Amino acid sequence: MKILIPILEDKGMDSGISLHFGHAPFFAIYDSKDNELKIFKNELDHSNQTKSPVDQLMIHNPDILYVVDIGNRAIELFKQKGISLKTGNYEKIKEVIENIDDLDELTGSCGH
Repeated sequence: MKILIPILEDKGMDSGISLHFGHAPFFAIYDSKDNELKIFKNELDHSNQTKSPVDQLMIHNPDILYVVDIGNRAIELFKQKGISLKTGNYEKIKEVIENIDDLDELTGSCGH
């Protein structure tokens, strides 16, 4: 299982979670099968008419997106791709990973 997480900094498992998906300076992808964490800078092209930011992230093949806040359009695009949307009250990547089986289903958006 792969979980995509918007983060604030590149500090490995101690990286802080970004409070809003669209403003994250970095993303992390954690592969639970291989116990591998990769962090990459948010270089999504929001002006690309052929590939949405969500489509651009699909190259990482996430199964789950962990977010605190996210807009309605991104929610719909991830759902269309079959990505499970999860949330919780965690501040660091390691907390999300340690509680991966107890994450809550995301039930709403930030309103935009």
